[in-house]
Amino acid sequence: MSQKVKLNWDKVLLLATILLAALIILGTIAAFIAGKRPGMAYRKSDPQTVEELKGPQKKQKQFKEFGTLRSRLLPEEGSKEAGPVLVVTPWLSYENDDSAFYEELVAKKKLFESYILEFFSSKTKNALLSIGEKEAKKQLLERFNQQLSLGKINAIYFDDYIFLD
Repeated sequence: MSQKVKLNWDKVLLLATILLAALIILGTIAAFIAGKRPGMAYRKSDPQTVEELKGPQKKQKQFKEFGTLRSRLLPEEGSKEAGPVLVVTPWLSYENDDSAFYEELVAKKKLFESYILEFFSSKTKNALLSIGEKEAKKQLLERFNQQLSLGKINAIYFDDYIFLD
């Protein structure tokens, strides 16, 4: 004699849901009582700057007042079409906390922008690709530092350096 046991799935699922919810709530309460905050040890904050990774050194300041600049490049030799546009977002790095040097950079911002636009507009795309971004930065850095009297710029960086054909 065998008897078939008929399960009522609605009641089983309801009971399983209640047990699962109770387990989650009890686990959360136990974690708070123990003083642990779940998930807090998974992600540590990143260092603010590269200098924090290297340790105490002279602090690098950033001058990011140029924004995005666009310059029409020269057309390639023999081409009847206009040259491509170069989109560049330059910024400067310097080792000086002196507010007077920052003010000098602000005062010469338009001059430096004109140097950047003049430099790129006098070159073709192939010429820029052949000298490379590093050489372009070096030439601009030399020209900028010739105009500064209260300090020197350490480096020029480009957040964007994109040719639009």
